[in-house]
Amino acid sequence: LLDVLTGRAAPELRLVGVGVAVPGIVRVEDGVVRDAPHLGWRDEPFAGPLAERLGLPVRAANDANLGAWAERLYGSARGVDDLVYLNGGASGIGGGIVSAGRPFSGADGYAGELGHTFVAANGIRCHCGAIGCLETEASRGALTAVTGTPPDDLDALATALAEGHDEVERVVDRQVTALATAIRNAIHTVDPQVVVLGGFLGVLLGHVGDRVEDDVRAQTMAAMTDRLRIVPAELGRDVLVRGAAELGFADLLRDGALPTTSGAAAAPATDHTTSDREDAVEEARSA
Repeated sequence: LLDVLTGRAAPELRLVGVGVAVPGIVRVEDGVVRDAPHLGWRDEPFAGPLAERLGLPVRAANDANLGAWAERLYGSARGVDDLVYLNGGASGIGGGIVSAGRPFSGADGYAGELGHTFVAANGIRCHCGAIGCLETEASRGALTAVTGTPPDDLDALATALAEGHDEVERVVDRQVTALATAIRNAIHTVDPQVVVLGGFLGVLLGHVGDRVEDDVRAQTMAAMTDRLRIVPAELGRDVLVRGAAELGFADLLRDGALPTTSGAAAAPATDHTTSDREDAVEEARSA
């Protein structure tokens, strides 16, 4: 994959590192995937072996945490210092948090697992062992099954939802209720200004309009929703790629020098791509 991508790149561009968005719990300091149930991975060294294979710096992190940061830099939460991001995909619902303008990762980098927050007392048992997790009560699989749409075709899902069939609306109602409860929990915990919904959750939001926000406000302490906005993600299918790219730039932005794998001194980071990237970060931080 890397050979294909570099083969398509302009010759003046320089490769500074590799970032990987993983659908699971990742220990950020060494890129070990502690648990990625949909991949069947547990305590798998990932970033280290990949770096050895590629001869490049490699960082790995949870996909939704990276999506949150990408939406903050380039998407619908651009410049917002406090946000919650929920992404609905094939592997469930991931969550990411930005607090005070910085990614909120917790002690070991595992914060933001909002897909496993409790939303239904009589709910479905989750693969994590709990009952009533958000990602079992609101799932892309349930929506695509009831609408008969392909799993990866969000446009077809949106079209099917718009037809408003009773059976479909019953599933929508259950999922909106679960989603509103999860967002309420997040608001009472981290007090975001913006909640960003990506993947099928963005499609669901587009279908029901203000209903999600109305349901959240109805069960949340009033003062905590004064400035609240619930919006769809802007970056679409690119959100996790953009977030992963941020990992690749991390060392360069910190050290101001290109990495080297040959022992030679790295060249100064003066190319326009890096300069533009730094401008975008600074604009987001100062907005």
